[in-house]
Amino acid sequence: MSKVTQNYEQLALSMGMYTDGTVIYGVRGGYELSIYATDSRYPYLLTVSLSAKPQNGIPFSKEEKKQFAKNIAPVSALNQQGNLITMVMKNTANQEKLRENLEAGINGLLSLLQSKYYVPCCQLCGEQVQTTGYAVGNAYMHLCQNCGARMRQDATLAEQENVEKGENLIGGIVGAFFGSLIGVLCIIVFSQLNRVAVISGIIMAVCTIRGYEKLGGKLTKKGIVVCILMMLGMTYVGDRLDWAIMLVKEVGSEWDIDFATAFQIIPELLAEDIIDAGSYWANLVLLYLFTLGGAIPTMITTIKDMKNKNVIRQIGSAV
Repeated sequence: MSKVTQNYEQLALSMGMYTDGTVIYGVRGGYELSIYATDSRYPYLLTVSLSAKPQNGIPFSKEEKKQFAKNIAPVSALNQQGNLITMVMKNTANQEKLRENLEAGINGLLSLLQSKYYVPCCQLCGEQVQTTGYAVGNAYMHLCQNCGARMRQDATLAEQENVEKGENLIGGIVGAFFGSLIGVLCIIVFSQLNRVAVISGIIMAVCTIRGYEKLGGKLTKKGIVVCILMMLGMTYVGDRLDWAIMLVKEVGSEWDIDFATAFQIIPELLAEDIIDAGSYWANLVLLYLFTLGGAIPTMITTIKDMKNKNVIRQIGSAV
């Protein structure tokens, strides 16, 4: 059992709630709550969600949500989308402080809901009936029995369609290439600003994967390998393009070379020590480190999302 799971169990017990190791759940003040980390890399950056609707049909105003977060110190944001209400807590790894923060946040939220005459309901159909928490992919929903059954049926059909759907490898490669070009552009832009940023790796990964999915039909393990190789290759291309731009700016008129020529002669300039090899390779290694620093977590998250894409289960149960 991991330390995070142990902490979740202790936290749930102290609050009179339950946990399955990834989400804390239970009923407080008549509202069914789910407490979870939206990003597994930050297990103590917790979100509290529930489903409720105002009897007068008027949702919270922007000012009310902003004022709530201001009044309750441990809360960083209050959001509302349809019947779903989410409260984002401030991050803290101290378990005693985390419990105090959650109690303060939940009590404040329940008080607000009751004062505005919000009633518990199904997140999808809005019926004021008993709901159950469901994990839908990587999201959590509060559904009535009928909506829960319908979503399970839809998820089963979607999974069958995905299995039957063919993968166009050539199309996927083309899509990954065009997607990676956006990542290359980010590398060049940040470099021209004299910065190397992890965000370029995140953008590279997201755009490459989305490009593969778009033209390849679906993402499989084979597609993931293609995307990884594409990102590695295009990161090198991005760095070389950046050097070519720099050469044109600094010596283009003196040497009478254009961009295409500058790009082609970089290996020759390295061999002749006109470009310092140490600086060149050190810069490339640093770029790879930052790019992979953003791309690897994004790929891991994508793989998890792919596995859970059409998975729906009732919270607290194995299926």
